[in-house]
Amino acid sequence: MARSGIRYEDVKDAAETLLGRGLNPTIQRIRELLGTGSNTTISDHLKSWQQQLADAPKIVLPPTVPETVMTALDAFWKIAVQQAEAAFEEQRTLARQTVTVAEQARDVALTAQQQAQAEAAEINLQLEAAQTTSRDLADRLLVEQERRTAAETAIQAAEQRVQAATDAIAQIRAETAARIAQAEAALQQIRADMAQQAIEAQHRFEAERQRGEAGEARLMQLLDGVRTEQTIERQAFATERLDWKNRETTWQARLEIQQREQADIRATLATAEERQQNFAHEIEALRPLLHQAEARYLETVREEETLRGELKAVLAERDRLQQQLEARPAPLSLNDAPAVINVDGKSPPDNPV
Repeated sequence: MARSGIRYEDVKDAAETLLGRGLNPTIQRIRELLGTGSNTTISDHLKSWQQQLADAPKIVLPPTVPETVMTALDAFWKIAVQQAEAAFEEQRTLARQTVTVAEQARDVALTAQQQAQAEAAEINLQLEAAQTTSRDLADRLLVEQERRTAAETAIQAAEQRVQAATDAIAQIRAETAARIAQAEAALQQIRADMAQQAIEAQHRFEAERQRGEAGEARLMQLLDGVRTEQTIERQAFATERLDWKNRETTWQARLEIQQREQADIRATLATAEERQQNFAHEIEALRPLLHQAEARYLETVREEETLRGELKAVLAERDRLQQQLEARPAPLSLNDAPAVINVDGKSPPDNPV
């Protein structure tokens, strides 16, 4: 059955036009004249037109037409119909041969295409595997870099803590030394003052004793007065001595307080030194981890370089296969072959130009 697209009237008009030009209306000429349409559709319409011409009643000429002319016209018509049928059979045979060749070429092209698709699929699988491995290595490298960064950050923080502790220890030592120097200076000043007061008191006592010896007679006379004065002097000296003892006690208490503060400072210094030692131990413990992270990082870099080389080899192989695939002859398209009637008598699909 003829498909829609090219109408019977179009084929009929084209055939009559070709006859008017003195040409045999073949399928190829009708298709060139119309500029479109499949060979199957044109063949069906052309056969119907030829059948209608064969079945049409002969033209009755006027009685004035000689019988010889009528005989010639009838013979010419029969010859034209026979030539049209012979041309149609020739075109049908040629179309069948063309279809056979086209089907063979199509089978070869499909086989080559399937093989190329299989090779391309295998290459894509290899490429995806290489890309997956590369992504895994990139993730591992990122994790190792993060670990290394964390380790370096921890070491820097520990070093900062050690530096802060060292500065604090130095400051505490300076403050302690200043306080000790101040306390020792104050104690020496107190001792010097007490020694000076004792010397002055001894000098006064010696002077009084010398005056007593020189003026023993006068002292005897003034014994009561002198004893009274001595008693007053002794009381004053005792009071002054007691005052100095109280002051010494006060300074001694202050010294004890300073000694306690010094002990506290020494304890703080010992704690700071212990913290410094702990920080040093932490740094020593972190150094092997840093070395391990660096070793893992170098190993990951080497693995990544190896996989990059494998990936380059796979990509080069894919390019080589792609070039081989492109270098193969292009398969024939069914659009390039003329659409004709198949061997089994069925009409192939239309292939409009």
